[in-house]
Amino acid sequence: MVHVVSISHKGTKSSVNEDACIALASKGIFVVADGVGGGPSGDFASRTLVEEIDSMCRDGEHSEEDLLLAIQVANEKIFSAAQDSRLNGMATTVVAVVLDQESLMVCHVGDSRAYRLRSGQLTPLTKDHSKIVEKGNDVRKQVVTNALGIRESVKVEISRSDFVSGDLLFLMTDGVSDVLDDAVICEILNGANRSVSDRVLQLVSESEARGGKDDKTVLCVF
Repeated sequence: MVHVVSISHKGTKSSVNEDACIALASKGIFVVADGVGGGPSGDFASRTLVEEIDSMCRDGEHSEEDLLLAIQVANEKIFSAAQDSRLNGMATTVVAVVLDQESLMVCHVGDSRAYRLRSGQLTPLTKDHSKIVEKGNDVRKQVVTNALGIRESVKVEISRSDFVSGDLLFLMTDGVSDVLDDAVICEILNGANRSVSDRVLQLVSESEARGGKDDKTVLCVF
């Protein structure tokens, strides 16, 4: 039996939470998204994605194919809506997995991440679609290079991994992973004598304590 714990917390950068997540446990589909564009536009983008996945995958019979198609359809809808000047520049990241017994398909666009924790070892399952740019006065900023809604079609990176009894899978937005490095994330997730819920909550609270102002979402499957 699959268990899911998730938390999504609004940061201080925007008036609304631009993150979104969905768990369709009966289909083995788990998704986290981070809207881009500020305020309602970022929220619209991430919400459009999870609603499309819910609509196309909840009653589908082919989870992997349904998920990938839903991502493409959502991209088209977000791109089309972004032609409105009021929503121009909006987009969303996505990190999604399909769990089928001991097989895991991971697909992502942008810088939301997937990690697997096994026997105390934390393994990244995604690589950020981002680059560092100079903004003057030696200020460096991470810029997302791929996201849903910025082009008419989107390239989804797909990888596969195994998932065995005792493993924990974590999906998270950059509101957490930009603030906490992998070593800190691993230390928190290996916390002794604490529930999975407590560890997920600590990821969010620790990123806030270290000054993280972005929205923060973590979804754990175990």
